[in-house]
Amino acid sequence: MDSFFGIGFPELILILIVAGIVMGPERIGQAARWLGRTTAQMQKISRGFMRQLNHELDNSGDGEALRETMQELQQLRKELTDLRGEITQATSETTQAGKQAFADINNSIQLPNLMPSPTVKGVSNGKPTSTPEQNETVVDDEQETAVPHLPSLLDVPDDPE
Repeated sequence: MDSFFGIGFPELILILIVAGIVMGPERIGQAARWLGRTTAQMQKISRGFMRQLNHELDNSGDGEALRETMQELQQLRKELTDLRGEITQATSETTQAGKQAFADINNSIQLPNLMPSPTVKGVSNGKPTSTPEQNETVVDDEQETAVPHLPSLLDVPDDPE
């Protein structure tokens, strides 16, 4: 007995304990017999109804139509399950393609590998070692795409004012 009107086994035990406390020991026997008889009658009525229903379905032509309808319903349920699987597969493929597109976009926006900055003749540690006319930048074809060298900090004497 999994659930009877939404009442499970622990709830049923609790109801029986409360009923025993409320009714007392002398009336609980009478209530149990009445409950047993009522349950037996309900089961008897239910079995009779099911027997009569099955007999009517077997004897009438509507029973065949009902069976065909049940088979069609089972076939539709199977098709629905297959369709659900196909949709799930399609959405997972689309999701995977979207993730791949995001990964491609992220890879395309990343900074390129930084190459060493070009060397400047006549400059040592940001300070000129020769005249400005001699300061020429040496740039190879490979280094044209490199990030240009940023100037270093200049030492500026404090302003007396």
